[in-house]
Amino acid sequence: MNCVVLTQHRSTVDLLRRVVDSKKDDLSFLVEDLRLERYLHRSSLSVSRGKFRDRAVYEKLELTPNGLIVVHLRDNRRLRGILKVIDVVRNGCSVLVLHTDPLVNFKIESEDFPFAQFLPLADSFRPIFHIQTRLAKNKKRLKRIQEITEGAKKLLILVQDDPDPDALGTALALRHLLARNRSSTPIATFGKVTRPENLAMTRLLDIQLIENISAGELEDYDRIACVDTQPSRFKVELPRIDIIIDHHPEAPGCQATFKDIRPSYGATATILTEYLRAKKEKIAERIATALLYGIRTDTLLLDRGVVESDVEAFTYLYPRANINTIRRIERPELPVNVLDSFSEGLRNRRITDKVIFSHLGKVKREDVIPQLADFCLQVEGVEWSVVSGIYGGDLILSVRNVGFVRAAGDIMKEAFAHIGSAGGHRSMAKAVIPLKNLVSNGKKDIDEADLRKVQNLFLKPLRSAAKSNNSNHGANSKQVAK
Repeated sequence: MNCVVLTQHRSTVDLLRRVVDSKKDDLSFLVEDLRLERYLHRSSLSVSRGKFRDRAVYEKLELTPNGLIVVHLRDNRRLRGILKVIDVVRNGCSVLVLHTDPLVNFKIESEDFPFAQFLPLADSFRPIFHIQTRLAKNKKRLKRIQEITEGAKKLLILVQDDPDPDALGTALALRHLLARNRSSTPIATFGKVTRPENLAMTRLLDIQLIENISAGELEDYDRIACVDTQPSRFKVELPRIDIIIDHHPEAPGCQATFKDIRPSYGATATILTEYLRAKKEKIAERIATALLYGIRTDTLLLDRGVVESDVEAFTYLYPRANINTIRRIERPELPVNVLDSFSEGLRNRRITDKVIFSHLGKVKREDVIPQLADFCLQVEGVEWSVVSGIYGGDLILSVRNVGFVRAAGDIMKEAFAHIGSAGGHRSMAKAVIPLKNLVSNGKKDIDEADLRKVQNLFLKPLRSAAKSNNSNHGANSKQVAK
């Protein structure tokens, strides 16, 4: 392709000579300034000099319909006149106009020149600037992590009791980031992996975990890092925490030598992706697949609670990941008893105040609770789904909402923090309530009255928030009326 560049900028010359593939494209420049012409000659680049509005100059350029004319001016007030000339002489060439200032400043509308494509350099550079700024900040954080872990013979990466893909991918990436191996830096959980997809992930990506680790065993490690979780979410008291990397809202009293907690992010895997990019680390397919799947699941394929950083990380990881492996992870075998659990929960549903409640009773796998919560949110007229089940001596509640109502995590904390652990994000949250905090009068199990009590505890802050909003709306209406 024949590419002719009209420019008054030396910087444009330096940029395009590196952007345009000289092996495939015949690159030449048209300039008006003698010094710029000399610079191009010294750089062994093809150059012609003449007035941009002189039609005779273009005849020497041998423009062809397959060619491209690039225009970048210092004084955009001349742009309209030059484009009129180019339209006459371009001989079918495509035209690309680079500009820094908005065209409206020069009373030019792109529709006035339909043959030209306009590229606002500031708009194109802005996202690059933002991400590079974030990566620069991540370099400082990464250096601090390396300082903390330097000299540690044994480092433990601790994830939640039933780790999800975001936790598994993040833990794997952190170990890779620190250039450590399984023996010196194991991944551990106080519980174990139960969900079929997560078991498939550990198998297909060869992620080995120490399951059911005890609090006493933590004393054997020089450093402890928590990823995708915080100390308050564990049922045991930890001796100390050196590093916390998480995207959940920071819990009160969260202490560590180093903390990187970003509740606006959709996934902790996004944070680790930024660390790896800041280090200019080549991300292996296995690591990219684990991180991509972590972002994919925690954000429901970028459909829930994402920021620009999540989208950038997803885009960066996608071509580096093995999508076929992710498909295999997402389609594990589903035991028949899961269908039985769903059937039981749907039979025991209750809908009130645009909230659907469902109780599964005792479940063999905790993951069926959030699965049904996701499903129930699809019910017509429902804005909240609250699904509960009994697992391991606790009542587990999983909450989902449509995203434009009050934050689920705030509601759950207000409703259940006094009798269990609770928290989460805007559109999804969880509470774990020990059964001993619910049952009374010598009962060994919860009954319908206990369930109604739990449901009413959830509805109380929800109704309070709705009442407050209605009161504020009424007050505002009165002010307008006055």
